[in-house]
Amino acid sequence: MKPFTLLFAAALMLTACGGNPFVDTPPVDPTDPTDPDAPVTVDPKVAVDLRSVTYNPDGAGSLTMNIDGLAGNTANVPFVRNGSLDVAGYEAYTYQNRITQRSYIALVATNARTSLLATAVSDGGQSNRHMGGGSFARLDVFTKPTTGTFSYAGTYAGIFAPGDATSDLPPGLVANRPYRVQGDALVNASFVNSQVDGSVANRWLLDASGNRIDLNADGVVDDEDRLVDISFPRMDITANGQFLGDVEVSAAPDVPDSGSAIGTVNGVFGGAGATDVAGAIVINPIPGNNGIWEHGVFNLPRCGLAGESPLCNPTPLP
Repeated sequence: MKPFTLLFAAALMLTACGGNPFVDTPPVDPTDPTDPDAPVTVDPKVAVDLRSVTYNPDGAGSLTMNIDGLAGNTANVPFVRNGSLDVAGYEAYTYQNRITQRSYIALVATNARTSLLATAVSDGGQSNRHMGGGSFARLDVFTKPTTGTFSYAGTYAGIFAPGDATSDLPPGLVANRPYRVQGDALVNASFVNSQVDGSVANRWLLDASGNRIDLNADGVVDDEDRLVDISFPRMDITANGQFLGDVEVSAAPDVPDSGSAIGTVNGVFGGAGATDVAGAIVINPIPGNNGIWEHGVFNLPRCGLAGESPLCNPTPLP
């Protein structure tokens, strides 16, 4: 498979087929939005604590990460595949060096055309802080359409901190295991005007067994326990097919002229003719609570192509 480049805090080179998938290279200047051949970069606001990712899809899959503040035995820590924590379309990996130390979940997704890779990771919090971030990369040739408006749909996955305690240490000492989030994502892009927007709805918090969490603790899991819908208002698509913008709490069905940002989304289109889109977000998912965090990821196929989501064909209302 042809090597490709993933850039966020530093530049990394990936060869996904055999050998060491990523090799560190020196830091580079930010992407020039006017250069169609500029390398793909992840904005620091979304990469956050994630310094590098090494992913190899061969066999059962392997994942190594370098996370700022991660107390591992080496800088590049191998995560363990944990299929019981998969979110539809996203492989789960976990890491906890000792039961007294931070507990991490990472979610990784490629797509049917292997055009894009997207990753998010977070621990559940300890000692008043959490560490996490997101990344994405192109795996294949990309050509940007000059015409057309397209929809992309599928599953969104997130990691939510804090979560459940991993031991019986006192609350002030314990390392928390993060929760996961699953939702439905829709992204619309106009390559005539080079603009994109999107939303994530039907967002549920999942425990370690995959059960929906009773968020309001009223003893019943119902619609009142769903996390708020979120939106990515209109953003520009750069010449090399990237976008960066704010995440807001969805006001649907209202259409305000502006809204308060709760975080950042950063993404990229991939494939010949922009067949897919991937990205990562970081948000405060509970309005008014800045002590709760979510690092999310999406990797969505274009509607009308192989692998399209059922979300692409809703039933029209009368």
